[in-house]
Amino acid sequence: MKIVHINTYNNRGGAAAAAHRLHCGLRRMGADSAMLVRYKQSTEESVLGITIKGGQGSYEKENYFLSEIQEQYINKNRTDRSNTFFTLPYPGCDLSYHPLVIDADLINLHWIALYQSPVTLQKLFDMGKPVVWTLHDQWPFTGGCHYSAGCNKYSEDCSTCPQLDDDPFNLPAAVLKDKMELFKGANLTIITPSRWLADCARRSTLFKDYRIECIPNSVDTEVFSPISKPAAKASLDITEETITFLFGADNGNEKRKGFRELMAAIQYCLDNAGYRELVENNRIKILCTGFPSNQLKSIGIPSLPLGYLLSDDQMQTAYSAADIFVLPSLEDNLPNTVLEAQSCGTPVIAFNVGGMPDVIVNGVTGMLVPPYNISALGDAICSLAMNPSMREDMGHKCRRMMLEHYSLERQAERYMRLYEELGKPEPSQRKFPQKINDVYNSIDSAVSIETGMGKSCQMIFDKVLLMTLKKSSLHLNQELSTCKADCAAKLGAIQELAALTDRETTHDVQLKQIAELTDKMRVYEEEINCRESYLAKIKVSTSWRLTAPLRYVKTLFMNMRMLSR
Repeated sequence: MKIVHINTYNNRGGAAAAAHRLHCGLRRMGADSAMLVRYKQSTEESVLGITIKGGQGSYEKENYFLSEIQEQYINKNRTDRSNTFFTLPYPGCDLSYHPLVIDADLINLHWIALYQSPVTLQKLFDMGKPVVWTLHDQWPFTGGCHYSAGCNKYSEDCSTCPQLDDDPFNLPAAVLKDKMELFKGANLTIITPSRWLADCARRSTLFKDYRIECIPNSVDTEVFSPISKPAAKASLDITEETITFLFGADNGNEKRKGFRELMAAIQYCLDNAGYRELVENNRIKILCTGFPSNQLKSIGIPSLPLGYLLSDDQMQTAYSAADIFVLPSLEDNLPNTVLEAQSCGTPVIAFNVGGMPDVIVNGVTGMLVPPYNISALGDAICSLAMNPSMREDMGHKCRRMMLEHYSLERQAERYMRLYEELGKPEPSQRKFPQKINDVYNSIDSAVSIETGMGKSCQMIFDKVLLMTLKKSSLHLNQELSTCKADCAAKLGAIQELAALTDRETTHDVQLKQIAELTDKMRVYEEEINCRESYLAKIKVSTSWRLTAPLRYVKTLFMNMRMLSR
């Protein structure tokens, strides 16, 4: 059986890592597995990155106005409820004619935002092959949000989305309607890594009637294996007796990641006499991967920012150097970091949300506390900080559980049983070639950009775009005003300098240079005036109703954007 995994990236982000681990696990057990990604960032031969017909410039041109909608109508229009990704599902890359997909017996979708659209997914479904979709967040069954922040409108119609501030055209509802229409009749099976996400999918109006299975993510237990804690600490210049807490903060400002709650819990810990004594004796240190906010520096506890760790070896050292891994996420699926920490023999403290109770056995392999309960999180941190024998016992049980239930091979076996049940293709003598890139990465396998939309989004597209262009024009107007003021200031300075140097007759070279600069500034000023002219036109155009050709409005806007660069 030939299996192709489709993911936007091959090694960027948790979903990419999870998809790639499944792919590697399948290949280890002899399965014929390949990955087809939008952005390839490795030299691995079994992973292929797509080629866009006409090149990247063609993609940017086709995607220009949709990018404006993403930026103006969505990104700059968010409420305080969430700041996690909210992604428009258009355009998509049509993979239905790609030879790797044509050759496959089964397609396994993963995290495909910025890669696939409802229209291109329908084309994959129409190929008649069994399709498995491994969910890594909620985006596949919502109107655009990757995490709903407690909203359950995906179980109905995603109307009046609480994550968008000004949405008069109900864009998320239109997106969900498109999915409902275009996914009809799909030979689709849903896989979720956590029971929580499976429950969400079963409640969703899109996937409630599909088969939904729960198969956990895996971890490479050979790569993420325990290192002696004293040795791991020593490699980071940490003394053996120092009690270390590790947490990850790729984006310390993302609300659902719980960085604010963690900082509050650490402050709470300082009210505990025993914990405070450890701090005063320099026995506590906080390790952090990624890039937390500056608030970490103000909590009064020594910290060691490790930055963004690029290799598994570096992560293995960080996990092994930690006595406790703290994951304060308020909404999450089944993070790789929890599995990796436990595989390195480090117990985990987390809020009891998402997939955490699937893999953290409270009091056995870590501690679970009620969501948002700062004092409970602080008490759990203090408890493990002052109980080294409990930490050690939990660490051994963590490692044992990862080996028994979460290895690459264990996950691959579960998937392979499902694949065989769904596919059962006729025996084929031909397999994916060992060097996939040599065969498929050619002009013949270049894919087209599909800008088509479902009916619901198409009906409101012109209105959404006009609203977007109005917002963009206001933003450009501010940029132009700043630019013009800067131009005037520089031109004034040059004129003052020229006036001073006019009295000097021995500085001919300087005078020539000043004259040249003055000419450049005049040209610059003319360009500013030209941009303002286009801005005035676009303001008039975007005030028209749809009786005016939208094509003309687009042309004006494109010209203005080109001049503003």
